[in-house]
Amino acid sequence: MKNKNKIIKIVSFVFSVLFFVSCTEEAPIESEITFFPTFEYENIVAVAVGDSFTPQAIATADGTELEVKISGSVDTNTIGIYNITYSATNSDGFDGVASQVVVVHDPAIVGTDVSGNIEDIGRPARTGIISLVTGTTSIFFVTDFAFGGTFPMYFQMNGDVISEINQVYPFGASSVDLTYDPSTNMFTTFVNPFGFGYTFQYQ
Repeated sequence: MKNKNKIIKIVSFVFSVLFFVSCTEEAPIESEITFFPTFEYENIVAVAVGDSFTPQAIATADGTELEVKISGSVDTNTIGIYNITYSATNSDGFDGVASQVVVVHDPAIVGTDVSGNIEDIGRPARTGIISLVTGTTSIFFVTDFAFGGTFPMYFQMNGDVISEINQVYPFGASSVDLTYDPSTNMFTTFVNPFGFGYTFQYQ
């Protein structure tokens, strides 16, 4: 019995040593309380085609300004949707990330206002909301134009003519064929390369 207790004590001691060593080998955190980076920036920026764009964001942690790294690019000569990513690291080595959408548009193009709530005529439970992007006269954002509440996208209206614009789609979709019939207020979408087609109308 004594030998058994002795073995248990030895095993416990070994585990204690291993635990202490593993803890001390980890990178120490400078602060008892760490403050993660927060960002001041515009979520969506509208830029007229041909104008310049300079990414801007301020990152701080507990009142201290941090260096901001920027990734992504914007072609201001091409109408489309672009994504800029801002990142910063606090003094304890924790990262923070913020994403910005840049909408390049042509102010000379004025689109019919197609804002409103829509639903899939084949499946009314599939719904979306179309809204005009602030600062533009022709670029609209829809919360869902395919699948089931998970396919947001931007499009352009030139009068009553709808068209796809440059953007990155979810699920690896490469492009979307769009039509709009002003007489019926119906939209059709066809997602490539999957071959899925949908028809939406106002609720």
